[in-house]
Amino acid sequence: MKPTAVGLTWYRREEDFVRLKAMSKDSEELPDTYDEWLEDAKNVLGTLTLQGLNVVKVYLDPETFPAWCKAKGYEMDGVARSRYATDFAAGKI
Repeated sequence: MKPTAVGLTWYRREEDFVRLKAMSKDSEELPDTYDEWLEDAKNVLGTLTLQGLNVVKVYLDPETFPAWCKAKGYEMDGVARSRYATDFAAGKI
C-alpha cells in the first residue's frame, strides 16, 4: 500500500520566513525565529515519517503565496498555509 502524501509547510530560508510571518494574520502563532520554526518543523517531519506517511515539503514563497490566498479567498493564516500544503501534496497546485 502506497503511503498517503502529506504536505508540510516549509520555508526556503530565514528571509522567506520573516517576510511571510510579517504578512500573516496569525503571526503571533508562529515561532519568533526561523531557527525555532526549523527545529519544530524537523520534529513534525520526523514524527510523520515514523508514522509511515510520505511527507512532501511544500515551500511557501512570499512572492506567490499572497496571490494564491487572495485568489482562493483565504486570509493569510494557518488555515491557508495548511490548505496550500495539502493541495500541493495532492497535486492540485
